Amino acid sequence: MSRRLDASLLGESLRMPTSLWSATAIDGPSLQPLDRNEVADVIVVGAGFTGLSAAIHLAEAGLSCIVLDAAEPGWGASGRNNGQVIAGLKQDPDIIEQVYPGEQGRKLVQFGSEAPAQVWDLIDRYQIDCAPNHRGWIQPAFTRAGFAAVKARCETWRQRGIDTRLLEGTELHQLLGTRKYSLGWLDPRGGSIQPLSYARGLASVAVSLGVRIYAPSKVDGLNRTENGWRAACGQFQVKGRHVLVATGAYAERLVPKLRTSFVPVRTAQVATRPLPEAMRNAILPQGHVSSDTRQLLTSFRLSPDGRLVMGGSGATAGLDHSAIVPYLHKAGEELFGHLGRIEWDFQWSGFFAVTTDHLPHVHEPETNLHVSVGCNGRGIAVSTSLGIQLAKRILGMSEQELPVPVSSIGTVHFHLFRGLGVKAATMYKRLQDRMG
Repeated sequence: MSRRLDASLLGESLRMPTSLWSATAIDGPSLQPLDRNEVADVIVVGAGFTGLSAAIHLAEAGLSCIVLDAAEPGWGASGRNNGQVIAGLKQDPDIIEQVYPGEQGRKLVQFGSEAPAQVWDLIDRYQIDCAPNHRGWIQPAFTRAGFAAVKARCETWRQRGIDTRLLEGTELHQLLGTRKYSLGWLDPRGGSIQPLSYARGLASVAVSLGVRIYAPSKVDGLNRTENGWRAACGQFQVKGRHVLVATGAYAERLVPKLRTSFVPVRTAQVATRPLPEAMRNAILPQGHVSSDTRQLLTSFRLSPDGRLVMGGSGATAGLDHSAIVPYLHKAGEELFGHLGRIEWDFQWSGFFAVTTDHLPHVHEPETNLHVSVGCNGRGIAVSTSLGIQLAKRILGMSEQELPVPVSSIGTVHFHLFRGLGVKAATMYKRLQDRMG
């Protein structure tokens, strides 16, 4: 397969990448490629968190639904992230309310705030076996600017009714297991899951509700029909009244201009071998997860089987994540090397979609064609909740009621040179982190 970024599905193999999550995930439902013509009320393209969440809620409401995925459920960003469930959007509430004054901004902030609860509800309701941990998220400050950000975020969410609190000194050190940071804030809405198990669990739930999932079944084209839409998969096709395109960063040419409306950014994760008991008891001993305020943030958590899992610390627009991994290893040593020897076991990466405003986007370029993209690193909670909202939209909710406003599909300037842009931005952000 071509290594060019513009190749099919950004040039990646359709085999599930080797990762800690793929090595330990639950089995998903047994699936087959599309082998006949089909008809449904709704066609969903993409079996990630958004597509599967939408399919579940559509099926619960009595609509027939077919999900088509080029690889398998959770193959993309849904199954490759750090597994942290974080409340809020990438932009802070005050900024969102400046961009969208009035009711729209309030709804968008509330949407981000309540997104983790949608994850916990789905897991509880359907007893999804994905090691859910709802003990909270800690964001420690890494730089001087980070100190101000931590204080502001803690107070902003407290004013909005969330039981946040500042963490300082010894308390913070004990909760994290490192003395690297001196100030942070605790958000009780957050937590962690095994993300690939969550994706496969959602797929199993969808199938149990009558959703037909075909994989691998790559959609070659979408075309209008007299009564709706037709999705072509090789020699077979699926007809439906509505189409939901939920391919995230792996968008291709199904929807005009969608590929150039965001930047696909590749970030990496690493995991250690199972840690000795003393280290497991010292690192995040109360089960919290954490990601700091660096421009190139560093995320860390313990896996269900007692490994340190770290993510972030850089990005690339290409397929090779080898330049990021040393930064993650170094960050792990700086944080927890005092506790003992750290032996690394896994490394993996994947693309996620970054929008120019760092907010999720919903598009409706044609009647009954629904598109979502751009979780900007907050994918587990935001993607799940986006799926629910788009299902409601398909079921008849008005455009004005959507918490994420419907917008036209824009174009990232100089998108052809996005690789150079990501490289330059990474270098600049790394300099910012060093300078404080």
